[in-house]
Amino acid sequence: MGEQMKDILNEIDVLPGVVGSCLFSRERGQICSGLPPSFTDEAVQAIANRVTRLVQMGGIVDMDVQTIALRFDVFTIMTMPVDSETILLIACESWGNCSLVATTISMLTGELQDRLTGEATPVSDIKEIAAKSDDGQEAARTESLLKQVRGALAFVVGPMADMVFDDNVALWTQKAPAGSSRLPELIEMVAGEIGDDSAAEFKEKVNGILAKNRLK
Repeated sequence: MGEQMKDILNEIDVLPGVVGSCLFSRERGQICSGLPPSFTDEAVQAIANRVTRLVQMGGIVDMDVQTIALRFDVFTIMTMPVDSETILLIACESWGNCSLVATTISMLTGELQDRLTGEATPVSDIKEIAAKSDDGQEAARTESLLKQVRGALAFVVGPMADMVFDDNVALWTQKAPAGSSRLPELIEMVAGEIGDDSAAEFKEKVNGILAKNRLK
């Protein structure tokens, strides 16, 4: 599959102004990356998280996002969702022809979908996440705490809570198995995405939850 993917991405990379491309999967990270060295795994992941959120916001109002262009001082980042878990990212020179790039990638989307296998399953079911613990009592405790943290986030940011929470839980569980002892790490991840004022309120509520459960 890797060579076939590279062949498709090479068709994009030869377009005028394109300096590199990659596929990003929530579960597997960068796939067949040909992006410049300045695009670290952390940077690509941050871009992908925000693009995913924009796509999800479009779905709330029944709008399917086709392409998203993020213009910076040096590069323009063209992105397109390939499926529910994978995003195509393309780095272009600031003078690049975004219309040509968008037309080309729209024609290649179907072929990319055919090549992709084993994509990540969205991690949104709290019971399933907690059940990954070998300790039944710990799993139940983690499940309860995750529900309370999600509730605190919903109180602070409203309907956006599910998207923010699920994205960060997916990343959190990639690093290590879910567990109550790792909740402070998850809380910091979530707080970093919601703005200073909201983060302060969220942390205040969650600290109360942790203190009650002696995890602070």
